[in-house]
Amino acid sequence: MEKIIIPALFFIFLIAAIVPRIIQKRKKVETVGCIGINRKLFFIGKLSLFISFILIPAQLFFVNLSLFEERRVFFWMCVALLGIGVMLFTLGIISLGTFSLRVGLAQEDTALRTSGIYRLSRNPMLLGLYLMALGSALYVQNPINWILVIIALAVHHKIILAEENFLHERFGDQWIEYQNKVRRYI
Repeated sequence: MEKIIIPALFFIFLIAAIVPRIIQKRKKVETVGCIGINRKLFFIGKLSLFISFILIPAQLFFVNLSLFEERRVFFWMCVALLGIGVMLFTLGIISLGTFSLRVGLAQEDTALRTSGIYRLSRNPMLLGLYLMALGSALYVQNPINWILVIIALAVHHKIILAEENFLHERFGDQWIEYQNKVRRYI
């Protein structure tokens, strides 16, 4: 069962991450905007997150990477965090209404999304990624993975701060009202 749950969650995550890109490409929608932070830092954060995610199936199927004895409780905590993370990520995409998934900040006119899961969190997709990364840190208990997760979380938080500045400039009072009602994460 363990070797089915994690691949299934990653499959759902990949579908949620890839399908919007395919739809946008077919509609010829620009998927790369202004990144808002240093490009190298941005890609280091994305790479760190990707590697920490890959370590989960690597440990599950190939080699024990943890420095400590594997405990079932950490596996199931990882599954719970992955499940909640995938759900938040997917609901974030669906709540955008356009299957929008872009890298960086939109340069064309857009609407501020405040409905669906965005009524509960201003950043449900990134909160989902954070939870998935924390699941990786719990399951693959290795200092290299912990460093990767810390880098990924720090960089993605910096991305959020840049996005919030952008949204404040673009939407003004509408953003401030939303920001006062809805928390950044939860």
